[in-house]
Amino acid sequence: MLMADTMAIFFVILGLMLALPGLWLLCVGLWPRAVADSAETCSRGLIKPFLAGLPITIFTIVLAAVLNRVPGAVGNVSAIGIVCLYVIFAGAGTAGLATSIGRRLSSPADRERPWKATLRGSIVLELPFLLPVVGWFVVFPASMIIGSGAALLGLLKRAFVASPTTAPLGTGNVAAR
Repeated sequence: MLMADTMAIFFVILGLMLALPGLWLLCVGLWPRAVADSAETCSRGLIKPFLAGLPITIFTIVLAAVLNRVPGAVGNVSAIGIVCLYVIFAGAGTAGLATSIGRRLSSPADRERPWKATLRGSIVLELPFLLPVVGWFVVFPASMIIGSGAALLGLLKRAFVASPTTAPLGTGNVAAR
C-alpha cells in the first residue's frame, strides 16, 4: 500500500469522526424536540428503538439498491438522496442516543451549556467506531439503526399523544379555556 493510499484512508476516517458529532449537534440545534424525544426513548432502553429502526433501515437499503439499478443518472441520484434522507433522519435519533449517553456522564457545565452533553456523548459513542470489525460492522450500524428507531418512536409519540393545549373545551383543561 502506498503512502498516499494510507493517508487517504486516514483522512476519510478523520473526516467522518469530525463530521458525525457535527451532524448530531446540528440535529440538536435544528430539531431540539425530536432529539429530546429520542433521548428520552434511548434512556429507557435500546432494544425497542433497535427493533423499530430495523425495518426502516432494511427498507432504505432495499429501496436504494433498487433505485441504483435504474438506468441513467436518475436512479443513482435517487439512491443517494434516499440514503442521505435516512442518514439525516437517523442522525436526529442518534443525536438523542448521544445525548442520553452524555447525560449519564454528567458534568456541572451542563447547566449552562446543555449541548455539552450531546458533544460528550457523541465522542463516547463514536470512539468505538474506530475498532476494526466490531466498530465498523456492529457498533456503527447498530447506532444508526437505534437512531432511526428512536427518531421514529419520538415521531409516533408526538403524533399520537395529544398536548394539553389541544384538548377540546369542556374536558377540564384550564389552558384550553
